[in-house]
Amino acid sequence: MPYGFIALFAAIALTGVFVWVTEAAVWCKAVVAGLLLLSFRWHYGLFLQVAITISLSLYFTYLKARYSGEGKK
Repeated sequence: MPYGFIALFAAIALTGVFVWVTEAAVWCKAVVAGLLLLSFRWHYGLFLQVAITISLSLYFTYLKARYSGEGKK
């Protein structure tokens, strides 16, 4: 299995979770989904998919840290 498929599957999965589960703004969801669709047509789309994967992973880590420490005061 080529390593490019790892970025492809991760980008699709994280974008799907971001669009369907999070409470982000609609325009932000549209931008992420549009970038993912653009990555399928662009010659350097693999780099864009990697960037989407890293960005969404950091976003979900931020959300987890933010909400896990909310009840501790």
